[in-house]
Amino acid sequence: MTEPLLHAWNLNLGYAKRLVADVPDDTMALQPAPEMNHAAWVLGHLACTADMLGAMIGVKPVCPPEWTALFDWNSSPCSDASRYPSKATLLNALEDAHAGIAAALPGVPESRWSEATPLEAVRGFLPTLGDCFVFVMAAHENMHLGQLSAWRRVQGLGRV
Repeated sequence: MTEPLLHAWNLNLGYAKRLVADVPDDTMALQPAPEMNHAAWVLGHLACTADMLGAMIGVKPVCPPEWTALFDWNSSPCSDASRYPSKATLLNALEDAHAGIAAALPGVPESRWSEATPLEAVRGFLPTLGDCFVFVMAAHENMHLGQLSAWRRVQGLGRV
């Protein structure tokens, strides 16, 4: 099951990169609707979430500690672009976080997937480590990439 999951993970990364390829740095935090998740927040959130996931299997985090408050699941995006790293920095972090998981995941013993999710806050709906990995790597990323696609379209940018 690891190979199909990594294939989807790699597809997500490619899609994320295409979604922002033509977005100028100075519009990455644009919010066409109040509190809308914008490109800077989505990329940072996905990178930080990948770091959190990677930590569960011993992958060294790539995001700076100060990004946690800016991008965690309790954060709210704002239109102040000065609060966010550049598009290149965000993409590099997302690529590096993806690469760390992709390198480590094949070496994780299958027996670990039935272990309890180490994050108590999500254990009610993601009870095992396997549930957590599948959800974050497939559903969670896709949900936020869909938001990023809608964000593009609201601004009149073409579909990807």
